[in-house]
Amino acid sequence: MLKALMALAVLATPLSAQTSQPSLKWSACPIADAPELQCADLPVAVSPKSDRTITLKVARLPATGTKRGSVMVNFGGPQGYQIASLGSRTQIFDKIRASMDVVTWDPRGYPGLSSAVLKCDWGFVRTPPFPADQAGFDQIAAANKARADKCRDTDPELFDHMDSAADARDADAIRKALGENKMNFLGLSYGGTIAQSYARLFPHRVRTMYIDGTKNHSLRDWERELDTIARETERFMDRFFAWAPAGTEKRWQALIAEANREPIPAPKVDARFDGTQLQAIAFLKLRPGPAAWGDFTAAITAAEAGDASGFALSSRQPYPGAPGGGYKECLDLPRPAHQRDVARTVKRLRAIAPNTGASFGLAWHLPLTCAGWPTPVTNPPTPMPRTLPPFLGAGTWQDHDSTRRVVEQIPGSRTIEHDGPGHNLFGAMANPCVIGHVSRYVTERRLPPEGTTCP
Repeated sequence: MLKALMALAVLATPLSAQTSQPSLKWSACPIADAPELQCADLPVAVSPKSDRTITLKVARLPATGTKRGSVMVNFGGPQGYQIASLGSRTQIFDKIRASMDVVTWDPRGYPGLSSAVLKCDWGFVRTPPFPADQAGFDQIAAANKARADKCRDTDPELFDHMDSAADARDADAIRKALGENKMNFLGLSYGGTIAQSYARLFPHRVRTMYIDGTKNHSLRDWERELDTIARETERFMDRFFAWAPAGTEKRWQALIAEANREPIPAPKVDARFDGTQLQAIAFLKLRPGPAAWGDFTAAITAAEAGDASGFALSSRQPYPGAPGGGYKECLDLPRPAHQRDVARTVKRLRAIAPNTGASFGLAWHLPLTCAGWPTPVTNPPTPMPRTLPPFLGAGTWQDHDSTRRVVEQIPGSRTIEHDGPGHNLFGAMANPCVIGHVSRYVTERRLPPEGTTCP
């Protein structure tokens, strides 16, 4: 009854009124293929305790009808070039723009149109194998520190204030400059971590908050969250086994065991894959859905015969990894201090999920690429206040459950489930059904019914 009353209450809440005159001076954005975009510069504090300011480039798509507010969006990554992302997908905001400006900004530190850019290696970082002992862990940590120090030396103060909480404070500075009393925020993919950080820092400023395909950054027990993700990743793999010929699961487990004893050669890409690497690649290969599953079955057969080339992600980067360097994630997420911490987690996750193990990014890539980081975790996962207004979330096979765990913390919230593959339903996938629900939620604060699905 309480949830129903709270959900109905949102219908009576108007768009946020302005608290002051806007202070941004808009002009054409330097993006040739997005003539509608307008840009402005905004100085913000590099940290709450610093007198130094950095300049952010802010962009807006002006409302096409009578403006009654603004909505802010971060497309995830984490990455720069948010303004370019907005310019490349203006059509998904058509319904929202009937009454609202759509606003984004190029985040601090990252390449883009904002002036404060760290000179870092933003390229692909290969995930190292799990270390067998403390000496191996120390070697990984030293390599991470050397990479991070090279970046940090260009601007130590900015480097140390690159977490999602800093982005949330920047977003609130933009809100003030827009003259808005309340925040409407669309956090897509990693943008959902920024959204959660904003909700913790400025709960009284939230009017609507939509998150799409994000991880749960609002909890107290990180190891328990890893266990939950392991079970979800295993269930994703179960979809493939239900589709595949009988006996495929046993063949897969035998292949992983063999690769853990001795990495399997992939001569076409000059690589060798251990069991964890095969498990991580499996998730990426299977993520597009059944259309790709036949090729994956063929890769298993070839690997059983001694050639794992079919598992290579590309000829240039055959191994698992991620772009971006981890400069934000390493400040947002827990990291191990010792090899024994890693080994204990890996053993537990492999017992929970025999087919996928500890191969997912939050258990493997980020802990091993953030170990030894020169700046401590400054924005760790923490629960959000339950006094926030109802959220809306959405997700696919890949990320609905983690998104649901975020929004269900806030009474009256809803999630939309897409029973299919993919990621980022509103932004990257431009799902019309999701766009319709999000547009109504942001403009009218009208939530969909419980259990809503979108094809």
